Amino acid sequence: MEGLEELIRRAVIKYMDVKKHGGKVFVIWNNEVKEFTDIASARKNALSMPGITIIIQVPTKDEADESFTRFLRVMS
Repeated sequence: MEGLEELIRRAVIKYMDVKKHGGKVFVIWNNEVKEFTDIASARKNALSMPGITIIIQVPTKDEADESFTRFLRVMS
């Protein structure tokens, strides 16, 4: 069984692709992934689930800068 840290790392690597997922919000709970277009709906959904829920908000191309790119390189 993987630790929570490894699960989060894999999710960030998978969904933080600005070109593919820019501007979307993902809620991850157990093995279920839900996609939203706004953070308010994602938070509302995440708070309704029991246990640990991960929210990943992907920046748009305009919002992503050099530090974001460096962060992704470190994660992978």
